[in-house]
Amino acid sequence: MDRVRCLTPKGIGEFGRYLKELRIQGELPPPRALLTDDACSVPSALGDVWVEPRNFASRRDFAEYINNRFVDAGVFVNADEPGMWEWLSLYYFDEACPPNNQGFRKPGVEGRHLLRDQDARRRHRHLLRSPYLLYRKYEGGPNGELDLLLSYALPVHGVAATHIGERSRLLTSPGALVAASRLYFDLVAKKPRLGYSNEENGLRAYCKFVNNLPECFDVSGLSADTVIGLLPQGFEIWMADSLDEHGRETRNLTRQLASVEMTSQFAVAEHLDDLLQDIHERRVTERQATVRSDLFRAAVVGAYDSTCAVSGLGLRHTIGTDSTRHEVEAAHIIPVSQGGRDRVQNGLALNRTIHWAFDQGMLWVDSNFRVSVAGEVEKDERNHWLKQFLNRPLKLPANTRHRPHPDALHWHAKNVAASAATTGSN
Repeated sequence: MDRVRCLTPKGIGEFGRYLKELRIQGELPPPRALLTDDACSVPSALGDVWVEPRNFASRRDFAEYINNRFVDAGVFVNADEPGMWEWLSLYYFDEACPPNNQGFRKPGVEGRHLLRDQDARRRHRHLLRSPYLLYRKYEGGPNGELDLLLSYALPVHGVAATHIGERSRLLTSPGALVAASRLYFDLVAKKPRLGYSNEENGLRAYCKFVNNLPECFDVSGLSADTVIGLLPQGFEIWMADSLDEHGRETRNLTRQLASVEMTSQFAVAEHLDDLLQDIHERRVTERQATVRSDLFRAAVVGAYDSTCAVSGLGLRHTIGTDSTRHEVEAAHIIPVSQGGRDRVQNGLALNRTIHWAFDQGMLWVDSNFRVSVAGEVEKDERNHWLKQFLNRPLKLPANTRHRPHPDALHWHAKNVAASAATTGSN
């Protein structure tokens, strides 16, 4: 076995020159002397990490192996030391860039082996680093998150790695990754399904659709069932299979469920009864509950333009280059536990602190859409922060059909809010 080292800038330069010449000549032997040359490589600061030459059946096989090597050496954080992945690329060059029957190698673009490009959207192209980091992030992908991404042979970047890897909105969403695997991965053959790369409804079209969902859809938090249910009709060809690997119900039923739930979110309530349901009706499957929750949040947050209805704030965090997450949450006015339905008129977009205070009855909204606060806000100095919202008009959705129903607000004020010793309510 050999101890992992890191290529120095000189070593990386030599490796880069070799790759450039290899693209022209095709038969040059790898410069393995760089692996132990003290001028071109140094011991890894991670400690005694030992590896050995071996074959890998897939990207997943490599990721699992190298992760175990690091863990065995006591490395429990992401191993991403400068020069280390270049050293490993050279060490496993016969696996990452094997010669063909004529002895010729095709190394592809430099980024497959070197990490010189600082753009995060392209650094995922590294053949060894990318599968390892994905394996770490999703702990091996037990729910199918990595079935597509890591199913290829080690030298193959693959269609999935290309289209998913460059979209951080998808790459940071377990649900989107699981949905892609359910649609396009053959669980029996352990490889992508035939035709999965077609332009009309294949993986590329899937990635574009999910990546272009409105910002109110926090893709990182959507379940796979919700993502599949939102897909346009053209994708139904991939939903024809009856069961997934866990024996769950027909995939196209998920689409039907999501369609019904999305429609019901925006149904206009005429009376309080339209916003209430028998709590026994809520005894739905876990999948149904997840889809309902996902779509309720998207509908409410979207109606309020991802902004808190009370404070007017809307914190937004951008992950990487094209993924946006919002701090605002969807609050039920009449709680689900009390029979409240998942409808926009029974929801408010609130930031997390105000959401909690609203659920506790520390503040509520009166019939004039103005904020009222409970007496405990005045009595406890830790709660004084909420006083600033007293009598503040609610930030309402532009679409009047999506505004909170007065009967729901009255129900909350009567049944949830602390009505005694209030401060200045109208």
